[in-house]
Amino acid sequence: MTPAPTPTGFRRDINGLRAWAVMSVVLFHLGVPGLRGGFVGVDAFFVISGFLMTGILLKGLDAGKVAIGEFLLARARRILPALLLLCLSLLLLGARVLLPLDYKLLASHSLASLAFLSNIKYWGEAGYFDASSHEKWLLHTWSLSVEWQFYLLLPCLFWAVWRLGWGRRALWTMLAGLGLLSLALSVWQSLSSPTAAYYGLHSRAWEMMLGGLLHLAPAWRQGQDRPRRVLEATGLALLAGSVVFIDGHWPWPGLPALLPTLGTAAVMLAARQDSPLTASAPLQYLGSRSYSLYLWHWPVCVLLSYLGLNQQVLPQLLALLAMLGLAELSWRLAEQGAGRSLTGRPARQAWARLGSWTAIPALLALGLWVAQGWPGRLPASAEAIAAAAVRPTSANKTCHVSEGRHSPMCKYGDGPPAFVLLGDSHASVLVGAIRDALPAGRSMLQLSYSGCPYVLDARFNTPWASARYDCAGFNQWARDTIKALPADVGVILVSRYASRALGANEAPPEERRPGIDFPASGPIDPDRLGHFAAQITRDSCELAAQRPVWLVRPIPEIGRHVPHLISRRLAMGQDPELGLAWADYQERNGWIWKAQDAARRQCGVHIIDPTALLCDARRCATSHQGQPLYLDDNHLSEYGNARLVPVFRQALQAAQPMLHAANAAAAFPRSGEPPADLPVDLPGAQPNGWPAGLPPPSAGPATHSPAAPQRPATALPSTSP
Repeated sequence: MTPAPTPTGFRRDINGLRAWAVMSVVLFHLGVPGLRGGFVGVDAFFVISGFLMTGILLKGLDAGKVAIGEFLLARARRILPALLLLCLSLLLLGARVLLPLDYKLLASHSLASLAFLSNIKYWGEAGYFDASSHEKWLLHTWSLSVEWQFYLLLPCLFWAVWRLGWGRRALWTMLAGLGLLSLALSVWQSLSSPTAAYYGLHSRAWEMMLGGLLHLAPAWRQGQDRPRRVLEATGLALLAGSVVFIDGHWPWPGLPALLPTLGTAAVMLAARQDSPLTASAPLQYLGSRSYSLYLWHWPVCVLLSYLGLNQQVLPQLLALLAMLGLAELSWRLAEQGAGRSLTGRPARQAWARLGSWTAIPALLALGLWVAQGWPGRLPASAEAIAAAAVRPTSANKTCHVSEGRHSPMCKYGDGPPAFVLLGDSHASVLVGAIRDALPAGRSMLQLSYSGCPYVLDARFNTPWASARYDCAGFNQWARDTIKALPADVGVILVSRYASRALGANEAPPEERRPGIDFPASGPIDPDRLGHFAAQITRDSCELAAQRPVWLVRPIPEIGRHVPHLISRRLAMGQDPELGLAWADYQERNGWIWKAQDAARRQCGVHIIDPTALLCDARRCATSHQGQPLYLDDNHLSEYGNARLVPVFRQALQAAQPMLHAANAAAAFPRSGEPPADLPVDLPGAQPNGWPAGLPPPSAGPATHSPAAPQRPATALPSTSP
């Protein structure tokens, strides 16, 4: 039997695969549960693209030429019209809803997308201080840039083969060799430099070359329908399994990316044109509009996040309908309308028209970038909050460490130390409130370490930290250092325990992972939360056996960047208050309250409750008088910090009788003295004044005091056991 020809016309199976791929990406970005690996749809698109591009170039080889210019023009006619429509629409929409910094960012990203360099742009932007992904309206265009860069590379390789007179076997060998090299780079960099691996052409090219190799593979023979059914089912199972079981913690696109790419290749190799799994009418409809749907889905997701609605079911459903509607319009106007209007025109005319179309959004974006995002369009209060949100915090980073195991022990205030502030970054941002609440003539020492609650006998899993990160070592050093202080120096413990126990709530639910295990060595205790709570009580009581100890109730974690959302809501004329339900706060932190209450009963520690001024019986506030209480999604701002001065003053002033009994001259015993170069009153460790345009917070308590059933009868901080 002779081999059945590989279909060279319209491939219904490939069109159906496009539908599966784009819907996996769309539903993943909408946060649909159970689709943790929906991002693999992009990898499926890369295989499809490589297959189709190889087929086009092979036709040129069979005709005796490789016309690189014609090839690129065909790709530009397919890609550019819809992309130009998207960029222009977003730039026009931004004039109404985007704050200057966001608008300038969109302008720069538009220029990178139009130049097909956005993957390099986002690669360079990635980092700790980078804007979150849901603030980048054109983030998804990185994949278009990778494809376009591949479109420049692939015809050059084919041209070289044609000029040298080699055949298809040599072409197969070249693609296989380069593909294996790219895969090896992908495996290596996905572990050593994940961002570079994710955005780089060098680590993605193998996926498109896999599609090219597939086009060169022998076709299935006629009459072998059963094996083709098995092959198709296996491929779809690999693709679906990748969507369900893979998540963002897998090294990507390393070896795990073989699962969805080989699955895609298997379905394409089966080439079943009448399969209900790919050829049904709904899948064909989605497949034909997959490019426009991919283009428009992400900006709709960003808009949801921009409005703080990205975790609500009804807005998500409406967003899905909006995506489908915009995709239909884009397909009709750009792909079928403008794109087809270029077909049949001489190359020079087609390029000239594409260039003139591209110049419109490009010049607009360039002007907005030069104009710094066009300030003055939106309410002044919204622009002031947005500008303040990107300024560096006034806390001196020297005092809050994230490497090694020692702290500089910054000192605040005059006179001998009365308190040691111990904990993680939640402790570091409360320095101002506690300093302003100190008794006259006494000072405070700061011992804080990033992501490091004071918990002994624990092992810490901190993938975002450097090799020199040593939370356990710091806690042991802090324990020994505090033991050397006079017994009248109290300890104030502040930590974001819930983030370590349950994962950071600003991360998507599927990406939240505990960052702590017990014990420090040996088999892990399966009851992590119970052991964590018991350890909080135990470590607090150990400190309380030597000196007075104050435990601060957990600061509410909002889970969304408060200044960004408040400024954006103000810009759109919405109520700026976001709020965190008191029930949600208790669900996340109730076990910590119980551990702290147990320490109060067992060893007489004191409790300081900042939620008395941040929350009422219904919710915890995120703003006061229109101003954000947080500098991000979980750390209090200087404005919010100052709101807590009364609650700390009440607690710390009650300790004065004990502090006055101490010998102020003997601030440190001779043994265990701190370093001689202990910083005193570091200017950078104190607030440098309120940001321009923001009123200072009132010193009084909140209008409503918390009265939730779970709250102790005494709403304000107690200074008794």
